[in-house]
Amino acid sequence: MYNQMLQDLYKENGKTFLFIIVLMILVGFLQATAVVGIMPLVDLILNEDLNEASPVTLYISEAITSFNLPVTIGTLGLFYLIMVLSKSLILLYQEYVTANFLMKKMSNLIHNEYNSFIEASWTFFGSKQYGTLSNTVVGETQKAIIAYECLAVLAASSIGLLFYIALALIISWKLTLLSLFCVFIIFTPLSLLDRYVYKIRKRHTEAYNNLQSLVYDTLNAIKLIIGFSKREASKKKLRPITEVVIETGVKYTIVRVFISLITEPLTIIVVLVSVIVGINYIGLSLGTLFGFLYAVNRIVWQGQIIVAKKNELFASQPSFDQIYSLKEESDKAKESTGASLIDSLNESIQIKDLTFSYNNSEAILSNISVLINKGDMVAIVGPSGSGKSTLIDLIMGFQNTLKGSILIDNQDIKTIDLHSWREVIGYIPQQPFLFNASLKDNLIWAKENASNEDIKKACDLANATEFISQLDDGFDTILGERGVKISGGQAQRLCLARALLKDPKILILDEATSSLDSHSEKMIQSSIEYLSGNTTIISVAHRLSTIRQANNIYYLEGGRVQESGSFEELMSLEKGFFKAASKLQGL
Repeated sequence: MYNQMLQDLYKENGKTFLFIIVLMILVGFLQATAVVGIMPLVDLILNEDLNEASPVTLYISEAITSFNLPVTIGTLGLFYLIMVLSKSLILLYQEYVTANFLMKKMSNLIHNEYNSFIEASWTFFGSKQYGTLSNTVVGETQKAIIAYECLAVLAASSIGLLFYIALALIISWKLTLLSLFCVFIIFTPLSLLDRYVYKIRKRHTEAYNNLQSLVYDTLNAIKLIIGFSKREASKKKLRPITEVVIETGVKYTIVRVFISLITEPLTIIVVLVSVIVGINYIGLSLGTLFGFLYAVNRIVWQGQIIVAKKNELFASQPSFDQIYSLKEESDKAKESTGASLIDSLNESIQIKDLTFSYNNSEAILSNISVLINKGDMVAIVGPSGSGKSTLIDLIMGFQNTLKGSILIDNQDIKTIDLHSWREVIGYIPQQPFLFNASLKDNLIWAKENASNEDIKKACDLANATEFISQLDDGFDTILGERGVKISGGQAQRLCLARALLKDPKILILDEATSSLDSHSEKMIQSSIEYLSGNTTIISVAHRLSTIRQANNIYYLEGGRVQESGSFEELMSLEKGFFKAASKLQGL
């Protein structure tokens, strides 16, 4: 884990990474040597005869007198102050560089995860909870950055620890080995908490994924929940998830607090042992003993930080597991596309002997053949579950694991650049979706450089101008999450206007008139008929009255094309599927 994290940081910016390490080494050296600055002060206060002081005190005193300065508490204090200030300034700069480096790492981590999800094919999202994906980008990346911060502290503490140990060894190697033995005996059991912490945080991450998914699903279905009087049931679902979040959070907090609390008694034990052995058996001077005790105190303190941060790193492991596993999965599911660019439809869309199934299960579509000539209006009809929307997904390139072929102007769709293909399409999905933004922002999302005249024309065609003019803020009206501030029919008309704003060469309507009243439906039908001839229209419809003017109608049932022809031709069939469905709708 540590190696992978260090490699990731080095890849971000190797020069900055190495510069931070150099600064950490310099800070560690200054922190350790700062102890040396206080030893002469103690010797001078406790013993005015410096000839009996420690070698460190004698060396510093000679250095001060070489500048023609007296060896006093004032000069020794100034010397110590300069050392501390130098260390503090470099430490501050090192923390700034490290924080800036890690914040950029967090930004890159979020962008890389988000971009991998965005670039994934539609099939990737079919098996994922959106709450988990959202939590990974927003929540788990935050935990990962905390882990990188822990790694930085761990590295700095480890470097500092080495310098303090070196200083203590120089002062008294015998006493240092004894003290380190005491520290090792007490800290070793604490390092065994790693696996326990990992299990706790793994449960915490899983619970947080479930929490995010529950909240996401609840808010998206809030109208349905209220309508079904399921508020209490929704509340009950929340409790067991939050209980796991609380339980794992408390357990992890107890571990962290326990590690921090063990430091004080450990320090007291080591100090007592050092004082007894140092004075009675080794014969250290008070100044030297004071410097040694300060170094030992820092050794214990740094050791506690190392153990704590090591546990925090293991606590973050589930976050890394989720981030990298989902990124790897989404990268593998990256939408495959051809290289051939397309900017119009010149001849036709041909679907030949197409068979499709999800994950090699029972076929959703079997031996489908459809011809859509340029400028034609083609309707796809049939009962629910017959494969109509799946066929649209295949034409849009959302799915590509198919048998047979889809040809765009005699080019296989697999060889076409899907981005350029979708640029020529105005797509209206089965469920209208609007962003929590102004009405105008929702429209120009399809074409950012659209003029006011373009917007008005698209709204006129979609029969949306009248209701927009009746809104208090008109085009500046904030629509709310998923467009909750307007009716379903109005939302559908805005989605149609958004699609028309692109001035598409192909218009795909997946049940685009399903939420409209009869008057609006007729108005939109007139608009669609107006577009016929110039724009190729593919319409999936349940309401068969909307497709009278279609050049060709394909009736699907059981995943197969059962009939095809014009409205009049299909109605002329005595025992036809389409005619039977039309009679049920009163046609």
